[in-house]
Amino acid sequence: MIRRRTGRLIATGAVLAVVAGGGAAYAAGTSHAAKKAGRGTIVHAVAGYLGLTPAQLRADLVKGQSLAQIANAQHKSVSGLEQTIETSLKARLDAAVSGGKLTTTQETMILNVVSTRLDKLVRATHPAVKARVGARLRRGLIRVTANYLGVTPAQLRTELKAGKTLAQVATEHGRTVAGLEQAIETAAKTRLDKAVTAGKLSGAQEQKVLSRLQSRLDKLVNRTFAHA
Repeated sequence: MIRRRTGRLIATGAVLAVVAGGGAAYAAGTSHAAKKAGRGTIVHAVAGYLGLTPAQLRADLVKGQSLAQIANAQHKSVSGLEQTIETSLKARLDAAVSGGKLTTTQETMILNVVSTRLDKLVRATHPAVKARVGARLRRGLIRVTANYLGVTPAQLRTELKAGKTLAQVATEHGRTVAGLEQAIETAAKTRLDKAVTAGKLSGAQEQKVLSRLQSRLDKLVNRTFAHA
């Protein structure tokens, strides 16, 4: 049972969960006291490597950045970041083995899984962050589109829940899809400009986001938002 649960925990992105959430225990069956005592070890190790405080690291993750992106912004190597995580994780697992919470076989299994998946994990955003970003994106699109069409967000949601796309709604309201896409781009750039001015994004990061938006915008306005 321990083997199955620990493997599943790592497989679902436990490294990111630990960093973003503050240090959840890896070893199934670990006592509450042991969890509390070990909480934050990996967070502090990663934050220390990146030259950030744990609070700053979590704030960057909540903004939707991956650990790899944060490392690059701090002029740190991703390989060094991964080594820091592996070293810190091994120290925690060694303590779990010494305390009888894990066997050496289970420790080796976890470390092997982490080693094969760590690069993917540090380049991914936390699942909870993805959900929040997705919800924020939908709200932003609805707000901008509603303003462009001259309707309320509630009215637009009603039409989207009927299975219509943003492009279809725009056409039915006598507006062009090209105009809608321009309105979305303009709104996005205005918000990103503010983030750059506030020091939350670099100019290069802004351009990357805008380029990605432009490449996906046509698909975005032609998809359905039944759960908007």
